[in-house]
Amino acid sequence: MEMKAVRNTYSEFMEFDLQDVVSANVKRCVAESGLTAQELCYRTNLSIATINRLKAGEHLSIRGICALAEALGKNWREFFN
Repeated sequence: MEMKAVRNTYSEFMEFDLQDVVSANVKRCVAESGLTAQELCYRTNLSIATINRLKAGEHLSIRGICALAEALGKNWREFFN
């Protein structure tokens, strides 16, 4: 069985970079807020698992990012800077 070489495209590298940026900014904003995961769940209507995925930069969704930004009193664009 022959293995094909895996090639990462530029867009894949951009996606990984974006995940790292969003993850770092979400972690920073959550830490600065002083809110617990449970408090964020109540404010965002997101599960703890979803909040943890946002903090890890996994399965990013605009809905989740916007809900978290609103709960933290931030502009959602701040997570992408």
